[in-house]
Amino acid sequence: MQIIVTILAFVFSFTLATLFHEGGHMLAAAASHTQTEEFGLGFGRTVWSRTWRGTVFKINALPILAYVKIKGMESNYDAPDGFYTKGWWARLFTMVGGMLGNLVLAFLIFSIVFSTLGDPRASTKVGTVTPSSLAEAAGLKAGDNILAIDGVPMKDFDQISAAVQASENKQIDIRVARNGSQVDILVTPALDANLGYVAIGYGPGFVRYNPFKAVWRALTFTGEYIVTYIKALPLLFTKRGIQSLTGPIGIARMTGEAAMSGFMSLLWLTGIISVAIGLTQLLPIPALDGGWVLFLLAEAVIRRRISPERQGTIQSIGLFVLLGMMVLISIKDVAGIFIR
Repeated sequence: MQIIVTILAFVFSFTLATLFHEGGHMLAAAASHTQTEEFGLGFGRTVWSRTWRGTVFKINALPILAYVKIKGMESNYDAPDGFYTKGWWARLFTMVGGMLGNLVLAFLIFSIVFSTLGDPRASTKVGTVTPSSLAEAAGLKAGDNILAIDGVPMKDFDQISAAVQASENKQIDIRVARNGSQVDILVTPALDANLGYVAIGYGPGFVRYNPFKAVWRALTFTGEYIVTYIKALPLLFTKRGIQSLTGPIGIARMTGEAAMSGFMSLLWLTGIISVAIGLTQLLPIPALDGGWVLFLLAEAVIRRRISPERQGTIQSIGLFVLLGMMVLISIKDVAGIFIR
């Protein structure tokens, strides 16, 4: 049963994220007066299709992930209203549109979660304690309100998380409020091999907002996550950063665990995944949107279009490299399941 839930959760999260990503490309292309030839959901035999304003919209037999085909982008480069007939700035906007679509999805998801379930990052309350974790062994309990760590007052989950992660293999004193009294809990945070960062094994409680504040909090949280993602990029060049890389299998596992905790947890993770996909796509790597952006910025500087054929060759090479990396990371994810 858990395997089925994991597969369905993974398909739901990634299909929704790619649907908004490809939809963002399509809308940005339309705003740039570039024709989209096809927008589809899934793969295999077409089970439904409609043509609207020159674009064929399809739903295919295997409704997993989404795709968009922009006129003149992969062939027939001089086609009227095609990708390469537009200025570099219009093509740049088309490529950045995918990321914007992902941010819109994340914003909508966070607005829903903050107004219904609540915001875990604004709370100092312990929502859940992971079984057999360091937190459980030390005596931390659901419902505890964390007041201070090593004498430093805590105001939200981010501050608590930062204090824990800065204390790897060093005992800390967590003061909590419990049933009208204060209790000191001693625990030594350690690197969690599954999560890829230092943790003690607890989940925060939630602070619920009214709809208006939820929308504002969703906007600020999306911005905060973008900043966090950018700050974390240099860590990819460290040993710990490489060890924490997760491929499709690892992400599927996370979505499955989130789904088992409830639909809202899965929805929250989908928002996080959507931001990550959008920002990752903008990395200056061939085969990603960022590879196209790099070519377009180079074109703007040298004031000469780089031939589509040459771009295609470089993008293909980048795709093979990315696929190879994905296979290696997936092997690591599989090994992590069986080797503890």
